[in-house]
Amino acid sequence: LAQVGSNRCVNSHPEPPSVAHLSVRIRGDMTMSLKFQTVFAALALLTARQQQAQADNFAEATTTTTTTTSTTTTTSTTTTRMTTTVPIEWVTGTWTTGYWDCCKPSCAWPGKGNVEKPVRSCDAVSGEVVDDPNEPSVCQGGRAATCKNNKPFNVSETLSMGFAAAATSGAHGLSGDENCGQCFELRFTDQVHKDGGGWPWGGADPSVVGKRMVVQVTNIGYDVTGDHSFDIMIPGAGQGAFSSGCTAQFAGFAVGDFDCDNRYGGCSQLSGCARLPLEFQDACNWRYNWYGWLQSEGKTNNPFVDFRRVRCPQQLTDISGSVPEDDEQFPTAQVADLLV
Repeated sequence: LAQVGSNRCVNSHPEPPSVAHLSVRIRGDMTMSLKFQTVFAALALLTARQQQAQADNFAEATTTTTTTTSTTTTTSTTTTRMTTTVPIEWVTGTWTTGYWDCCKPSCAWPGKGNVEKPVRSCDAVSGEVVDDPNEPSVCQGGRAATCKNNKPFNVSETLSMGFAAAATSGAHGLSGDENCGQCFELRFTDQVHKDGGGWPWGGADPSVVGKRMVVQVTNIGYDVTGDHSFDIMIPGAGQGAFSSGCTAQFAGFAVGDFDCDNRYGGCSQLSGCARLPLEFQDACNWRYNWYGWLQSEGKTNNPFVDFRRVRCPQQLTDISGSVPEDDEQFPTAQVADLLV
C-alpha cells in the first residue's frame, strides 16, 4: 500500500534549521528567605501528597549560618529540595511510523536540545562509541553511525522501550532539535486510517491497543509533520531516503537486505527478518510479535498513539548517554511494570 511505512527524510547534517522552544516545557525557580523556609517546606510537602501529582518540579531553598568566634568564622550552607506538582496532559490523535537507516542520529551533533551531552553515535567499523560529536555521518562518507543497541525491546507484554525521530512542525509540542534527548510515553489507541472512500487501511492491531512504549528522541524527521508525531527506530522498517549507511556499517550485505527491498515500509513478512544482520533480527521480529505489524489482513500499520513527555528511564539513557537538563520536572511513565 502506498500509505504503508515512513516517507521520511532524516536530516543528519550538522546545521539544520533552528526551532522554537517546546511549548509544554515547565520551568520554575523560587528564592525563599530564611524566615519562611520551614513553613513553605511543610506546606509544599503537604500539597504534593494531597494532589498525588504526576509531574515533579523542584525548587531549592538555601540556608546559610555563620558562627564567629574570636579567632575563626565558620559558614555552613544547607540545601533543601522540595517537590511540587504540575499535571502533564496527554496529546491525542497522532500516528507513528518506523525506519532504520544506520545514519548518525541528528541529536548526536552538538548543540541539539537541552541535554547534558549529545546522544551517542558509534563507529561504523569498530562499533565503539564515537568521542567526537562532529564526526561526519556514515551516510555522508564519515564513520559515525547509529549504535546497534538503539533498537526497540520489550520490557513486558504491554510495555516496550526504544528510540525515535520526532516531528519538526511545531504541532503537538514537537519542534525538532528542541526535543533531542527528551522521552515520551506512547499509548497505542484504536483510531484507524481511512482513505477518501472511508476504507480503513491502517492503525494499531487490536492486540496492540492499550500497550505502551517509552521512546527517547535521538533523531529529527523533517518529513514527520502534521499528525505524524514519531518515526520509531526499528530495523527492517525501511531505510527511506538514506540507503548508503547500513551497507557501510555491515560489510557483506546488500542494500535490500536491510528492508527487504522496500525502502519505504520495510519487510512485509516476519520471514524477511532473516535477511538482516543477526544483531537486528530480534528487533525486526519485535515489529511483528509485539508491535503487530501488518496483522489483520495486512491493514495494521502506522498505529495511532496518545503521548506525553515523561522522565527518561535509565534503561534508555544508559544506551543513549544523554539526559535532559529539565528531566526531573516530568513524571515517570505510569506503567506498573516500568522500572526506573
